[in-house]
Amino acid sequence: MGQLDGTQASTRVVRLHQRIASLRLMPRARRILDDTIDLIRLRLDVLPEGLYQPVPGLPVRKARRAAGSGSRWAAMEPVIERLGVKSAMDVGANVGYFPIKLASRGVPAVALESDPRFVRTTTTAVRRNQLDNVAVMELELRPDTLDLLPVTDCTLLLSLWHHLVRDQGLDTATHLLQELWARTGKVMFFDTGEDEMPESFGLPRMVPTPDAWLTEYLQKNCAGARIEHLGRHRAFDAAGLPTDRALFAVIREPQ
Repeated sequence: MGQLDGTQASTRVVRLHQRIASLRLMPRARRILDDTIDLIRLRLDVLPEGLYQPVPGLPVRKARRAAGSGSRWAAMEPVIERLGVKSAMDVGANVGYFPIKLASRGVPAVALESDPRFVRTTTTAVRRNQLDNVAVMELELRPDTLDLLPVTDCTLLLSLWHHLVRDQGLDTATHLLQELWARTGKVMFFDTGEDEMPESFGLPRMVPTPDAWLTEYLQKNCAGARIEHLGRHRAFDAAGLPTDRALFAVIREPQ
C-alpha cells in the first residue's frame, strides 16, 4: 500500500512538472502564433502596391517612397539634433517610418494615423523593432479631435496638408496647422502636394513659386517661427508619377 501511494505521488509530481513546463511554453507559443498572424495580416495589408515607406524590421522589400523617406530623414535629423528634440508626433504617420527612426535615436514618438491598415503595420513594425517608446494612435485629424493630441517638441506634418485641404477645406486645414503649431515646442517639419496636384484637391495657386508661397504661408500661420528650407525631395503625384516637393523646418524662435 505504501509503495502504491509512493507511485501515485511520483506520478502526480511528474504531471505537475509537465503542467508547469506547458505553462512556461505557452508565452513562447503565443508569440510565435502572434508573429505568424501579424505577418499574414501584413502581407494582405500591403497588397498590391507594397509599403509606402521603407520601415525597418518588416519583411517587405518594395517601398515606393524609399528614396524620399531617406532623404527627408537625412535633412531632418541634424535639425532634431541641433534643437535637442526630446519628444515628437508624426501626424499622418503612414506605416511608421519616421516615428521608428525617432524612437531608435532615443526620441519618444507618437504615430498618429487614421487608416487601420497602416495602424496595424506600424504596430507590427514597432514590436518587431523591440521599441517601447512609440505610441501608435488611430485617429483622424479634425477640429473636434485636436484636444486629444499631446504637446511635443517636434511635429511632423508630411504629405498630409493637401489631403486636409481636399477633405476639409483650406480654412479648416489652416486652422489645423495653426493648432498643431501651438502644440509644437521646438520644430515642425512640413511638406505638401504642390502644383502637381489636380484641381480636385482645391489647393490655392502657389505663385510665384511653391517654395515662396509655402514659406509665406507657414510664416503667416505659425506665429513666432523661423522657416528653414530643407531642400526638395522625391514624392509622387495623385497619379503615382514621380515628382519632388519642398521640405520645411518651422522653428520656434526663443521668446
